[in-house]
Amino acid sequence: MRAKASGTMDLSSCTWMVRELGEAVSCVHLLDDNSILVGGWDGKVKCWSDEGDLIWESQTPNRVSSIIVKDNFVYTTSGLHLVCMTHGSGEIVWETALEGSADAVVATDECLLASSSVYDIEHNDFIESAVWAISFDGNVLETHRMDERPWTFQTYKHGAIAGLGRPMNGYLILDQKGGIVEQNTEWESPTICSTKGSTPLFGLANGSVYSIDGTLLKTMDAAVSNIIQQSGGLLLSDDRGYLEFYKEGVQWECKGDEIGNLCAGFDVQGNPSCWVARWKGSEGEVLVHSVIDGAVLASLDGQRVHDMTSNLHRVALGCDSGQVYVWEKKLFQRRLTQPMQQESDAARSAMLEKLRSLRK
Repeated sequence: MRAKASGTMDLSSCTWMVRELGEAVSCVHLLDDNSILVGGWDGKVKCWSDEGDLIWESQTPNRVSSIIVKDNFVYTTSGLHLVCMTHGSGEIVWETALEGSADAVVATDECLLASSSVYDIEHNDFIESAVWAISFDGNVLETHRMDERPWTFQTYKHGAIAGLGRPMNGYLILDQKGGIVEQNTEWESPTICSTKGSTPLFGLANGSVYSIDGTLLKTMDAAVSNIIQQSGGLLLSDDRGYLEFYKEGVQWECKGDEIGNLCAGFDVQGNPSCWVARWKGSEGEVLVHSVIDGAVLASLDGQRVHDMTSNLHRVALGCDSGQVYVWEKKLFQRRLTQPMQQESDAARSAMLEKLRSLRK
């Protein structure tokens, strides 16, 4: 491997591929077959195969904030719109305008469920939000308007669950047709983030971590910005740049610049990894930690990351520069265990660029 001054592997030395969106990346979606969908701040969407071949590109109305795939169709929230495209070619099938910014979309067996919000510049706050049930051909079936913004919105059982902000706080559960099943309004602070799965946990603005049944699991010193269930414990970060792995007590912790993104990564030599994107106002940094002890395995300097995602075999992230980086488990592990290389940085950079170009 090629070590940096800090002794960690340089992530740029082991990328599976680097691609260009052509504008700042706002959303990255990695599929189970390792193909990748990427959306931008100006509405461009590109699809690459697992080998890095460009399959198609399309132009949606505005910033892409969410991408899902359902039954050979791609659905994106783009500016004010929910957009449907064919998965095979990227051809736009329909667009449906929501009220305010279209924030997130999930799919059930019956319909699409989307969230939207209206931001008031004068009040510097979100003044109205809505959850929409929309048919697969783009027709609005039902709309639930509310004062609370859904800061989290994800699939839950057969429907969806939304973590809500002020004034009600708590969460909202919807069935597969978009009907409201349950609403919890007992928490005293806005819900900021949550874990996925059948038993989600919620991180609040006051630092509290709650289970869905209302059990207080932990309290942090600042607002919980990210929460992930991994290896029988919790990866937690707050809005001051603090990161910890909590499993019946704090197992390890670290402090640093603001954490913009946090995701669970593939196993490295049999141990789980987590990937952290930090930002210090002028420069970004991506760090790969071992979840076992917090050791930094690899890092990448300079890039500001807007979105990050993973599956069992790959990790992908999108940057403000428009670049999309993808790492593959086997290549990452192989480079991590290779002995130190002695060639010059210039020679090695040229070699790595040539290898990456073979996948273009």
